[in-house]
Amino acid sequence: MLASLLFTFLLPAQADDTCLFISQYEPDVIIEVGTKDISETKGYLKYKGSSVFRFSTGIRNEYGGQYFSIDSIPNSITDKEENIVSGSVITIIGNQSGTGTPKEKRKPGLNKIFFPNFGLNYWYSLDGDKKRIVSSFEGRGEKTNSIFNAAEGFWIPSEVCKKYVPYGW
Repeated sequence: MLASLLFTFLLPAQADDTCLFISQYEPDVIIEVGTKDISETKGYLKYKGSSVFRFSTGIRNEYGGQYFSIDSIPNSITDKEENIVSGSVITIIGNQSGTGTPKEKRKPGLNKIFFPNFGLNYWYSLDGDKKRIVSSFEGRGEKTNSIFNAAEGFWIPSEVCKKYVPYGW
């Protein structure tokens, strides 16, 4: 038993790399996912370093397209996790589709991704079952507005993401 304990301490730590997707215009909003698995990865959407939502993405079976899912984080053991939005990931390289443009015809440019309906579903998740009285974001906090703006825009992947998360680049 002592030998196995010593062996554990002598082995170098195997740390997972971290893949970051940073909002193009709201740098305080990032998505951070692990790199342990290649076909599916999980992590969190964060605002100023604090986790706000669970995030997952992966490759669909058979067709090969990519999906994403954003879910609430339960506040207690009795709370249920609720899906905010899920759908297809759209990959852009420069001004071209990352998955629809053949590699030999792609022009160099900024790699980015987009999550359709994230902004729309986030908007309607804010009030839950309550009736919407205010139809604008006036009076909402900086965090809510930043997340909403990020949800409507593009996300820029870190270099690590290209190594672990297949987005068509």
